[in-house]
Amino acid sequence: MKHLKRIMRNAMSWIKILFANLFITFGLLGMLLLTPPIAYSIYSLSFSEQTKKSSEDTRARLELYNGIEWASIHFAEFSKLPVTYFDYITWRMDDFEGETINISDGLRETYEPTNPTINADKYLFFGGSTTWGTGVNDDNTYPSIFAERLNTRVTNFGEPGYIARQSLSLLTNYLLANSSVDFSGRHVVFYDGVNDVAHRCRSEISGLGTGREQQIQSILSTKSNEKYSFAKLFEQLTQFLQAVTRKLGMAGASSIASENYKCSSDPRRAEEIARMLVETWQVASDLVTNRGGKFTAILQPVAFIGSADIEYLNLNSANDTALSMQYQAVYPLIRQLAADANIDFVDLTTAYDSCNNCYIDFCHVGPQAHQILVDNLVNSIN
Repeated sequence: MKHLKRIMRNAMSWIKILFANLFITFGLLGMLLLTPPIAYSIYSLSFSEQTKKSSEDTRARLELYNGIEWASIHFAEFSKLPVTYFDYITWRMDDFEGETINISDGLRETYEPTNPTINADKYLFFGGSTTWGTGVNDDNTYPSIFAERLNTRVTNFGEPGYIARQSLSLLTNYLLANSSVDFSGRHVVFYDGVNDVAHRCRSEISGLGTGREQQIQSILSTKSNEKYSFAKLFEQLTQFLQAVTRKLGMAGASSIASENYKCSSDPRRAEEIARMLVETWQVASDLVTNRGGKFTAILQPVAFIGSADIEYLNLNSANDTALSMQYQAVYPLIRQLAADANIDFVDLTTAYDSCNNCYIDFCHVGPQAHQILVDNLVNSIN
């Protein structure tokens, strides 16, 4: 009987130890899983609304915006802009009415001359966020300045994040929707380069895809039962740790370049991206010129190319260095291939050389720079 009691006591001890270990294990696991939302909540609560507002976008406080009252309003409005998915062109910003940003039917508001010059070409500008006008109000986008300078009608088809392939799809949609067989009197301008390199040099992108292709494919390919998998369980924690690593700068430039980007280490990928951009320009040119219009492809400036004064931007993070390596690898190839193509090509990568108040980040510019850009555009394509 005593022996049985001793066995029972030992068994209960082992059961207690087992449950204690299970409690500790699941407690630690729970703490790990709760770390991301708790950390985010503490981070959010630690900032007052005033602090949030002042830290939303430091670009508004750059010296080049001194005396420009609309700068902080512009970046505040920009942060609130919603977007909607569309087939073929992937996304467009929704219509918006603000003090510095106005969007109607998906297009940024552009200067409209009261009495445009008779028989002047109508210009259609396509491109990414620089064409759209990130960093400036409606009146200071370069399409608006160009329209006012030449007293001609201009439509701004730019969209933040767009690569040339998306602009080609947008141009195709425009042609189909308007049954535009005759394009005489219209001049189409593609202003590209920055997004084609920054987006398409990324390691996860292949072929003709955009930066959202893999994300959408991943969502669509996830089986219903996989939402209960361990990978799904730890997904938030994994993303949190990756974000902390990036924030602390624990990855060096060479590591980021090899893990996040391909072009600087893979000459074939660099050549492929340059070739696809130029061939996209060629297709767009054929669409327009075969209908009697004019077409110009422009390789846009980027802070990593040329000799603009950008010291005030402190573009010296590991990611900045890695990104610079991609432009150094691809831009010379774009110039070479475009010069040999059957298109009207303009290289404006040196447009901001010696300028000390142009860039607000590695690719976007302020109102002063857009005046310089339009000077170059008038001389190059008018």
